[in-house]
Amino acid sequence: MKLLVLLFVLTLSACSSEESIVFRSGDNQLSGVYLPPTGGQTGKAVLLFVHGDGEMPYDAYGYYPLLWDPLRAEGYAILSWDKPGVGQSTGNWLEQSMADRQAEVLDAIQWVQSRYGFTARQTGLVGFSQAGWVLPSLAVDHPTQFGFMVGIGFATNWIEQSRYYTRIKHTEAGATEAEIQAVLLAYDEEIALLLQAPDYTDYRQAMGDHAMPADRYHFVLKNLQSDARQDYPLIHTPTLFIWGEDDLNVDARLEFERQQRAANPAVSTQLIASSNHGLLDSAYFPRQRMDTLDLLKLHWLGESALVPGAIPTLIHWLNQQTQQTAHSPWLSLLQTDSTHKPRPATLPL
Repeated sequence: MKLLVLLFVLTLSACSSEESIVFRSGDNQLSGVYLPPTGGQTGKAVLLFVHGDGEMPYDAYGYYPLLWDPLRAEGYAILSWDKPGVGQSTGNWLEQSMADRQAEVLDAIQWVQSRYGFTARQTGLVGFSQAGWVLPSLAVDHPTQFGFMVGIGFATNWIEQSRYYTRIKHTEAGATEAEIQAVLLAYDEEIALLLQAPDYTDYRQAMGDHAMPADRYHFVLKNLQSDARQDYPLIHTPTLFIWGEDDLNVDARLEFERQQRAANPAVSTQLIASSNHGLLDSAYFPRQRMDTLDLLKLHWLGESALVPGAIPTLIHWLNQQTQQTAHSPWLSLLQTDSTHKPRPATLPL
């Protein structure tokens, strides 16, 4: 993992006017960056980036700056931080429950508002993947703390999403349908075991070589039953959920159609063609997991690594929330007949 940080240290130079920051959350001291809008603009709003799963630094190994640069040019400030135990942050992200992650985001909101003078209305959250069990609950329980949120690649239910991930992982590896069914049966049996909350010794004995490491085991045990189903109908905060149609981590079409059927007037949804779990162009990034070569490709391609519809969709919706008239050159892409043209949203963007 340290090698990846070194490989992408050059991406940091793109983040001009970067201010290193530190704030406290519970017992942890969290390091990160604050990035003001470029061009000397007064910030329309501040966007807090909330990580998905894994050992994630504040810039997601060079991925976030692909989004940050056009957002900053459009007048948005950015706040992002290293997960506990990553970079200069203390603590251990593997010891966190989703409730712990929610408390951490609340602390970040309060800190950035106090430090830079943003109001709740001018504060937005942009979450990825696992943040789907962080942000919806915050919107329901703390609706006055922030003004709007964006969810990218969210899933409703942890167990269901992990089962989908397992199927696709073995499909990619060339397994036959019979082999996949055997793997899914083993997955269901492991879940049944985990739901009994055995101690790690018993779990390890039952799973043998297929057992998770102890720290990951305890993390999964804490969060296994995460489900946002009860939160979605209660969301009144303006929300945009985006999925890539070629997502191999989350069943994007299923999640998109669920939100369509729910028809929550506060929620807009978008399913973007030719896009993967992170809104990268699936023609360039067609696999479930990214390796070092993929990260090098990401650095080389820059903003063109993103599917063309991603940034225009995001900026247009954000500008509506901040009551600004959008004049971004990115928006012209929405009028093209590109093969990457985003699908219509369930609510007008």
